[in-house]
Amino acid sequence: MNRVIFTVLFVAIIVIPISSNLHLDDIFSESEFIKKIESKFSPTTTAVEAFEIKLTEQQKTDLKVVNEMINNLESTAYSSTAKNLDAELVDINKKVNEFKAFYTYEQFTLNNNGIKGLYLNGYHYLVKDKIEPIFQILESTDVNTVVIDVKTDNGHLLYESQIEEVLTLNNIRKKYSTEDLNNFKNSYEIYLIGRVVAFQDPIFAQKYPASAILDLSNGQPYSQDGQFFLDPSDELARKYILNVAIEACELGFDEIQLDYIRYPDTNNTNLQFDEESTLETRTKNINSLLSEVREELHVRGCLLSADIFGYVLIAKNDNGIGQLLETLLENVDFISPMVYPSHYSKGSYGFSNPNNYPYEIITASLNDGLKRGVDKVKLRPFLQAFWHTDEQVRLNIKAAEDLGVGWLLWNNVSNYNLEYFARLDS
Repeated sequence: MNRVIFTVLFVAIIVIPISSNLHLDDIFSESEFIKKIESKFSPTTTAVEAFEIKLTEQQKTDLKVVNEMINNLESTAYSSTAKNLDAELVDINKKVNEFKAFYTYEQFTLNNNGIKGLYLNGYHYLVKDKIEPIFQILESTDVNTVVIDVKTDNGHLLYESQIEEVLTLNNIRKKYSTEDLNNFKNSYEIYLIGRVVAFQDPIFAQKYPASAILDLSNGQPYSQDGQFFLDPSDELARKYILNVAIEACELGFDEIQLDYIRYPDTNNTNLQFDEESTLETRTKNINSLLSEVREELHVRGCLLSADIFGYVLIAKNDNGIGQLLETLLENVDFISPMVYPSHYSKGSYGFSNPNNYPYEIITASLNDGLKRGVDKVKLRPFLQAFWHTDEQVRLNIKAAEDLGVGWLLWNNVSNYNLEYFARLDS
């Protein structure tokens, strides 16, 4: 098709309000499409003459054969052009979806003064005593974003999955559908993030031990206090995580957040991987998966974020887990460092008990990331909403807002107080 026409079409698609899916019918009617193709590939004298050169004398006298060959030419040309057109439309559709994902996010954050969110344990989605306080917070505070489990720490999927391995895993614990998520989003006008726990998966590791990290001391899948880790260099494990992320996007989430996107945090050297664990291989395996997931999400209209340890903001190497700040930033749309004051060791930033100084610890930690070139737009920390008083949680939030970055509250059992969100003086 004429490239000018495609350029005009693309501009029109971008400017005009667009739907989530672009179809051929949105651009041409069927009759118009056929006319355009026929006008370009109707039989011509040139086409007949080209074939006559290759025909024997006997074939030249056989009009039936000649007509059949001309018809085949027309059919081949039509089919080839239709395929080319379809491929270009698919490519345009992907670009439109990617544009739409970023545009939607940008407009949402502008209209809502950034991302202000909390984590909702996916198992609690249908628990009245858990979900109703969340509704109240969404109705009466500036909280505008919710993170919900898609794939849990236990390896469960909280929706009806069509992934092949799921049939053998028997790991579906259905809590919501596309309709449920859309109603939730529309009712409270929120930005919805689907949390996918990546390489920590006890069900998959024990069902497919060849895809798990092997503990050579006992010949069993490696377990870290009951946490079983998949091998980041194993293709089946990587494909499974990718497919879950794709399905989650198609369910209706605005963004997919990968947690446990790392190697296990351990000093155990008695572990075996499909690919030898080195700084180079670890960072390669983590970032190549992130890059692949992001590409698949973008063309479907979703963005990608990754949860990382807070110390990654200052660490100059990957500390054995494959999370290196500069490489991560190249392959995700947002990072969510878990800057929980309780997780910082004694003496961190000069404080003997960091947990008692949430504002100071979070401010210092986030500044470490900003000094290393992290764009504020990409920085969206998880804040501590456990083991803290209401006032301390408010100081968590204040630290993030004073730096002009979005934030997400973490409480594993979805317990949040309205008092967390009371206005604080500067």
